Amino acid sequence: MITKRYLITRSIYAIATTFVAIVINFLLPRLTPGNPAVTALATTYHYLPPGKLKLLESQFGLTNAPLYVQFETYFWNLLHGNLGFSFHYYPETVTQVIAQHLPWTLFLLGTATLISSFLGVVIGRITGWMSGTKGETTLSSIFIALTSLPYFWFAIILQLVLAVDLVINGFRFFPINGSYSVFVTPGVNLPFIISALRHSLLPLISIVVTAFPGFALTMRNTMVNLNKEDYITMAKAKGLRESHIVKKYAARNAVLPVSTHIVLAFGYIVAGAFFVEIVFGYQGIGYVLYEAVTSQDFPLTDGIFLVITLTVIIANFAADLLYAYLDPRVQLR
Repeated sequence: MITKRYLITRSIYAIATTFVAIVINFLLPRLTPGNPAVTALATTYHYLPPGKLKLLESQFGLTNAPLYVQFETYFWNLLHGNLGFSFHYYPETVTQVIAQHLPWTLFLLGTATLISSFLGVVIGRITGWMSGTKGETTLSSIFIALTSLPYFWFAIILQLVLAVDLVINGFRFFPINGSYSVFVTPGVNLPFIISALRHSLLPLISIVVTAFPGFALTMRNTMVNLNKEDYITMAKAKGLRESHIVKKYAARNAVLPVSTHIVLAFGYIVAGAFFVEIVFGYQGIGYVLYEAVTSQDFPLTDGIFLVITLTVIIANFAADLLYAYLDPRVQLR
């Protein structure tokens, strides 16, 4: 049961957290040394034309005004949906850059989360019911080892072994980097779709292999605890089939904590996906964020961090509501 008081309290916490994150996102890039206008011009000119430098600084909002004045302007623009111009992708706006690259990350994250959660629930249910056997001990040890693998390290290994070294009859099945081949035209057409799927295989495998063991271990531990419950013992005493007990009694209750873990782990998966995108040069938000940080693109960095912050806050808020919805015994006051 979810009370009105709880919803109001959690909403206030979420708004306060968002504001603090906005302040931090605004301050951190601007406290770093350097001039992004100089960086932007240096890629085009061998010298810095004073007139163009002043014009670019004005458009980028790099004034000598105090930080609180800059933040006031930034926050007011943010409320109106204006995230400013991107330094690195100038003259494109931050909103345009995010809109172009966000679908790639959403596809990668959404697919990886669905596959990881499905594999984790199915395999965790089996290993949990096999508790105490050699097979369960071996699988649990493998899961623990896989959860310890850094996303980027595993991605580099896959890239070297499957993309660089694996060549069959002169054909490289796994592309080394990129989101799609330069020889196809982006759009709703079969060559582009096939190319995009091929380029997403290794990033997907990198995320899934290192993410699903966490879900499997959560499911396994819950199944082990449920196996000791009285109603499971009663079901066994009645002579019910083991498959029926697992599906109708144990698995349904074991999914509750796993569903919460999936939502809460979304932020961790997001961070891992960003590293994977950088390794494979996958044109998602993570790769764009790397370019924004290295080129001191303040507005784009702020915009991407804002998207990440809102995603994690909403995911945590949804986790509480989802658990209360799935388990009527939970009361959120």
